[in-house]
Amino acid sequence: MDDMNSSIVNVQEKYGLKNIPYVEHIWGHRFRPEQTPMLLLFELLCVIENQYQAKKKGFINNIFSPENNTLYFRHKRSFKLRILLYQNEILETIHRSNASDSEKWERQADFLKKLDGDNFCFDDDDIEHIRMNFKSFDSYYNSLKILSSLTFDSLSNKRWTSKFIFPISHEYIWCDFNNVDGSEDRRFFARGGEIVYLMLCRSSENCRNQLEELFSGWLESDEDSYSNLARALAIPEERYPLEGSKRRNLGYLPHTSMQCFETLAEDIIKTLELDLERLDKIKLFSDIIGFHIGNYIYSVGEQGLLSQFDIENKSPTYMAEVLTKTTNSIRKASIQSVSTQKNRLKRVLSNNIPKIFDYYDEFEDKTERSNILRESEQEAAEYLNKNIVGYPHVCFRHIGFVSRKNTRSFRYVITEDFLHSLVITILGTEKRLEFRKFMKALTQRYNIFIDQAPNQDSEILQSDLNRNAKNLSVLLYQMGMLRHLSDACSYVVNPYKEDTL
Repeated sequence: MDDMNSSIVNVQEKYGLKNIPYVEHIWGHRFRPEQTPMLLLFELLCVIENQYQAKKKGFINNIFSPENNTLYFRHKRSFKLRILLYQNEILETIHRSNASDSEKWERQADFLKKLDGDNFCFDDDDIEHIRMNFKSFDSYYNSLKILSSLTFDSLSNKRWTSKFIFPISHEYIWCDFNNVDGSEDRRFFARGGEIVYLMLCRSSENCRNQLEELFSGWLESDEDSYSNLARALAIPEERYPLEGSKRRNLGYLPHTSMQCFETLAEDIIKTLELDLERLDKIKLFSDIIGFHIGNYIYSVGEQGLLSQFDIENKSPTYMAEVLTKTTNSIRKASIQSVSTQKNRLKRVLSNNIPKIFDYYDEFEDKTERSNILRESEQEAAEYLNKNIVGYPHVCFRHIGFVSRKNTRSFRYVITEDFLHSLVITILGTEKRLEFRKFMKALTQRYNIFIDQAPNQDSEILQSDLNRNAKNLSVLLYQMGMLRHLSDACSYVVNPYKEDTL
């Protein structure tokens, strides 16, 4: 208990929480089911951009230092650009009208100048800036339509300050904002992206150095057409450091080192190094983050720890079915493993509650102490069920790693989308990998089992495992990512290396 007390952070005081933060001390502060893997990525990039600005101003030495725990700037907001894209209700009407070009510009200017709010109303400089950069209203209209087509989840009914362009340029890295109370919102940017950032900061020094170089290049590159388009539509936002009292803490990650942090960093590095369009990289980032965050939550469940001093090399395993119509022993085992992993999360919480309660215990009266403990245990269990137990499935469902197809219960599956990302992260810049070695890499790197059972005492039939491996090879072949050679060997090929296809 003494070792734990010397290392534990008073999370309740640090973040102004009402209840004893049992769950936060085990998994971190915090994850919410509304934050999908893509939203984790958007928040992560906001934090990285923020720390990049802090490094430029000399507040920190490195973007990914393990000591980084403070944000020195507000996240970018880009209100004017977002208004043009998502609040410009009159744009389509103006474009379709028979008015002259000058009349169209005048009507657009009048609309923008009448918007409410100091942050949202356009002034003469904003209007002049747009007019100078577009020869005609039609070119301005077409530019907005091009950008609108790059909106994430474009059919959602989210408010305009919770809509995002895929961050193909640093110009499109902006925060989620509550336009009613004028604050950064925590519904979709719940701090999960901050925890991803802290994981990267706690990877090895070599990984951190590579991340520093690669993400700096991402943020410094601003001569592409999309960056130029953003600057043509809106005057670039000035980045001013916050006063000391207004700087805020990053989220809380209780563990200083875990293998999943290192694997996450390595996968991000591999993706950054690929010669791909940024939009393709963003899809890979989302899948990588979705898998590793779900895996992190289950990894803590496997280790059953509160303190960094107790860490053991235990990892969750995933018996993954390559989707098929008929039921088999793999499917039954996978469904059972999902249930087991969820129950393990609940057991980890109950096992750690006494230690955490002792740290926060300020109740001298034994009866009061007992009542508070009982009530706080119930609150913690409810919070766990609402925000943690189902969160791996939120992540895995979005990347195509779990499914209920042909069943009533979720099980782990290999879908085409997720398989594509796995091939890229495993092969990286390599051109090809023998099929059996690829399956072995899935197991060694991600604990995803295809042609063997995770446990020796498993009841999974070998015939089902063999068929599962065959189904995987067929799926890869259909995707154009498997080549059969004359020597009876099959190779998984990198789709981004042209001479392998």
